[in-house]
Amino acid sequence: MCIRDRDRWINNGFGFSEECAARLGEDPDDEDSVFNRVNSLFDWLPLAAVIEDKIICLHGGIGSTLNYVEEIETLQRPLEVIHEVSTIDQQLVVDILWSDPTDNDSEIGIHANTIRDPNGTGNIVKFGPDRVQQFLAVSYTHLRAHETPEHLVCRLLLEKKKTLIHI
Repeated sequence: MCIRDRDRWINNGFGFSEECAARLGEDPDDEDSVFNRVNSLFDWLPLAAVIEDKIICLHGGIGSTLNYVEEIETLQRPLEVIHEVSTIDQQLVVDILWSDPTDNDSEIGIHANTIRDPNGTGNIVKFGPDRVQQFLAVSYTHLRAHETPEHLVCRLLLEKKKTLIHI
């Protein structure tokens, strides 16, 4: 399974464009460069995967905007990731790619994610266990997201209800 976990801005900022230039001797700004071709491929990759109609896998999480999987299906391709969002669809994409669960169960609701959003734009958030329960109540029995706090996984497993899984 391959789900999208990168975008042009991240690939540029974290050295992929420099790596392409150094190893391949090409200008990453050229339309036909490997850097641009790889990023064009990312524009078409899925943002989520559903396994056996029970498990939804996301790179990031549900953030403040994702309520139903069908919302992901309506996003138009090719998909450009906009980090300074101005529409609900742009926020949905940023949530799916970069949001994290809160650090503990007492942090409910939506909170600023100062680690992933050091400039304080408010577009990258942490979501509380209440958001997880809300999503799972109407969607799937399992949710996979990155940076899952171990306490949340343990609590949800102990409840033997629904789970948030970190892979």
